Amino acid sequence: MTTLLPIRTDDNALASYAQLLSACFPGTDKFTRDYLAWLYRDNPDGVAVGFDAWDGDTLAAHYVCIAARADVNGATVPVLLSLNTATHPAHQGKGLFTKLAALTYEAGARHGYHGVYGVANANSTPGFLRKLNFQLVRPLEARIGIG
Repeated sequence: MTTLLPIRTDDNALASYAQLLSACFPGTDKFTRDYLAWLYRDNPDGVAVGFDAWDGDTLAAHYVCIAARADVNGATVPVLLSLNTATHPAHQGKGLFTKLAALTYEAGARHGYHGVYGVANANSTPGFLRKLNFQLVRPLEARIGIG
């Protein structure tokens, strides 16, 4: 049975998140406990909001939005940046990401956040639009070159 719980920001939880994120995104070494501590717990804009899916003692999936500020119609308001999501390969295809995201957005609204924004890759964008009702503002334009 899968249990959905709010994220934790203690060192043991951050180590579990670092392990899952590193396993799901091999070849990157950025997901350290210290990096996640700053994003999730020590961020000057506030504590992260997110949910985990647990299959017994196994972290099956993790979704987090970090606190940020945005200028909306001339006022600075608290918002959330959709940032870290990972589902262990053994638990993919069960709809966990969508469930965790919905719980996260509900919790964010209860905590006074005005909205959620993100920059999704080409594979993730359709899911954000179709399943999570995000609005596509425009694709991110990225260029590499000289001059």
